[in-house]
Amino acid sequence: MKRTSNDAETLLTLARENGLRGVRESRAKTVLSLSDSEIATLAQRLEAEGEVRILAFSPLFLVSRESVEFLGRKIVAAVARFHEAHPEDAGIPLERLKTRFDVPARVFLLAVKSLVHEKEVRLEHDRLARTDFVRKLPPRDEQLLGRLESAWSETARPVLTRSEVQERLDVRLQTLEKMVGVLIERGRIVECGDGFLVQARWLDGVIAKVRSRKRKELTVAEFKALTGLSRKYAIPLLELLDERGVTRRNGASRDIV
Repeated sequence: MKRTSNDAETLLTLARENGLRGVRESRAKTVLSLSDSEIATLAQRLEAEGEVRILAFSPLFLVSRESVEFLGRKIVAAVARFHEAHPEDAGIPLERLKTRFDVPARVFLLAVKSLVHEKEVRLEHDRLARTDFVRKLPPRDEQLLGRLESAWSETARPVLTRSEVQERLDVRLQTLEKMVGVLIERGRIVECGDGFLVQARWLDGVIAKVRSRKRKELTVAEFKALTGLSRKYAIPLLELLDERGVTRRNGASRDIV
């Protein structure tokens, strides 16, 4: 490879040439004849400029942004093909997808995380799917899905356990999990801590009420009164609001963000 007068440009060129294999510290030192700290400084500068992504320090391992984006496009295309072949599946298993690409595991996971962050794909239960993908179910399953969704209305409770839903439908656990997964994908229900299943529209209403409070502190007792839930359900639901950035735990109470 031709040396350039600029060491940073040389390192970037090396990263681009190495593609998805990335550049490891030993290779960079051979080309640049610089110390570990000097190469690390160059790599950090290039990362700050958005040209590379550093996957590890000591020893250094980096990959060019262009390579990660290229792999991302390949992953999205592979996920789309899987959806076409398996319209009833939630998505392609992450491990199965990884075997299709002969790249370092860290590079693959970086590409996946970037796609998730950019909302091009979603990752749920180790399965990858396009964010706009909706499973196509046969008519019989769609009818069962309707029965499942009506369980919340019939019990007049916004939060149910899996066992409560299963008792009402009298279906196998495997079938229940599939139907629950579809309702979550379609935004009809939300899963929170302890495996509780929450009606999504009701949850949206709760979030609106919490955010409209003049007092920006929320105790467990106040949240129980606001939702009508017992502590058994209220605590996991508060933790879900923490995860969503609606509230932030502050000792025994919550701050409304």
